[in-house]
Amino acid sequence: MSAGETGAPIRVIIADDSTTVCKFVERALKLTGRDFDISFAHDGQQAVQLLSKQVFDIAFLDINMPQLNGIEVMAAIHVMGAKTFAVSMSDRLSEASQEKLKTFGAYDYLNKPFNNGQVRQLIETFEAIRQSYKVLVVDDSATVRRIVMKVLQKSIFDLEIDEAVDGLDAIEAVKKNPYRLVFTDFNMPNMNGIELAEKLAAYTAGSDVVLMSTEMSDLHDKAAQRVGAKAFLRKPFFSADVDTILHHLFGLKHSAFSKQVRMFAMSA
Repeated sequence: MSAGETGAPIRVIIADDSTTVCKFVERALKLTGRDFDISFAHDGQQAVQLLSKQVFDIAFLDINMPQLNGIEVMAAIHVMGAKTFAVSMSDRLSEASQEKLKTFGAYDYLNKPFNNGQVRQLIETFEAIRQSYKVLVVDDSATVRRIVMKVLQKSIFDLEIDEAVDGLDAIEAVKKNPYRLVFTDFNMPNMNGIELAEKLAAYTAGSDVVLMSTEMSDLHDKAAQRVGAKAFLRKPFFSADVDTILHHLFGLKHSAFSKQVRMFAMSA
């Protein structure tokens, strides 16, 4: 569980050689009304030293710092294997720098100057990501289920994953558990993904259905939307595709690093 869920303060490190920026981020955080334990670093080396001694939930990292820059600090977080929700800050960021930050696991970046509302959005996203969501994977192929589950496990969201071997098995599962998300194969024997999505609506008012298929067509889209499915994932897909869909379904602001995924119009 994350700090916020356990009642402990959310641990934040703000690393920027500008005291003005550090104080602004601190003030923006406090305006959200959450309880924070905030540490400051004024160069990259100091940031890495703090990160190596203490676990931080969130890191705000300036790109242009003395000693070590923000990308090098992000690389150190990656090497440490920390699950820190890291946000870079800069007045400009090249495409090459963006790719490096994505590779090292940065969540997003803020273009300076930014405002209190943008900081609040990031905190709300952090809280949503650290919640646990029950997920059901439905596919008649055990191999495909294993692959999909591995992809979901790499998501930045905390997903508690179960599996079902076909539509009938899925219906029995949702009768027992309130799944937030159901990822189902489109083509299955006895009951395909469209039929399953239609039947699930009778049991799970709070569940969103995401269809998976190697094929996509307008016919697939129309059928999926008719039964209330929220998105289509074309196999093979990756954790970044899943993360983009979950941002959309949970009403979260997309990261600057988000991928584009085939979504349907959100129903009320």
